[in-house]
Amino acid sequence: MTDRRARLRAAGVALAAVLAGVLVLSLAIPRGAGDAAPGPLVRAYPSLGPFRGLGVWVDVYDEEAWGDPTAAVADMRAHGVRSLFLQTSNADRAGSFVFPGATNAFVDAAHDAGIQVVAWYLPGLRDLVTDRRRVADAIGFRTARGDAFDGFGLDIESEAVGDPSRRSERLVRLSSEIRDLAGPRYPLGAIVPSPVRLRDDLAYWPGFPWHDLALIYDAILPMTYFTFRANGPAETAAYVAGCIDSIRAGVGTDAVAIDVIGGLASDATDPETGAFVRILRARGVTGGGWYSWPDTTEEQWAALARLNVPPASG
Repeated sequence: MTDRRARLRAAGVALAAVLAGVLVLSLAIPRGAGDAAPGPLVRAYPSLGPFRGLGVWVDVYDEEAWGDPTAAVADMRAHGVRSLFLQTSNADRAGSFVFPGATNAFVDAAHDAGIQVVAWYLPGLRDLVTDRRRVADAIGFRTARGDAFDGFGLDIESEAVGDPSRRSERLVRLSSEIRDLAGPRYPLGAIVPSPVRLRDDLAYWPGFPWHDLALIYDAILPMTYFTFRANGPAETAAYVAGCIDSIRAGVGTDAVAIDVIGGLASDATDPETGAFVRILRARGVTGGGWYSWPDTTEEQWAALARLNVPPASG
């Protein structure tokens, strides 16, 4: 998730198998007797609790949220938020938590409100020792009363490592270490760049490691940010659908869990927000998140609430 709001505005995973001690799901592919068995595609038993239903995002620049976590959480609860995605830090910051005291307050208040909290961190992938330590600090974080984060998301987007193949190698290495650290049942999400950009911008990140990520992470969270690329509800629906379809094609199966990030809230119209919700429900993803909390309007909240309603019942 691109931290800097200015940059955002300026730029626009059938058979069970065991792989490295982790159960994963294989796609059933017809084959001849002499063909090798297909490789695993996604985790067989993903931990999806915090990646279901309505989520909302807070980054380190959301001063209103960090200034009063209790009030922010009360507003989230009132609007049906199930998961809060809370940024801990990024590779450019001096420590693992930009706001340690407010982080403590957010986690406790959210849990009191029945909201799960997912920590997220933006690595540079140049200094893997620092990136690994900061992820470990987030996963190991405890509030004064002993509460912990309910999951972790790695924000995958930095181009600090210029060579895409080397960037992918370092990303997969760090991701594997995160899974080893967190354990097989801890909810992990891969926060990925716009899949449409990955598909169409061949210079940005060719050979993006969809397969590796789908075997490590429980869910894929695409930063669609449709307000940069779509105008109106029809274009919004087509663009977000393209992002979902591109992930499924990249991983090789519709079984991959997807929790779509939409927005920007400050730029999305009410009809576009409605189109975003309708296409997520139609495509059968696990959840949807809104970027970010401070700019979400009452009209947007009314539409986003339907992300908590199972499609078959809606």
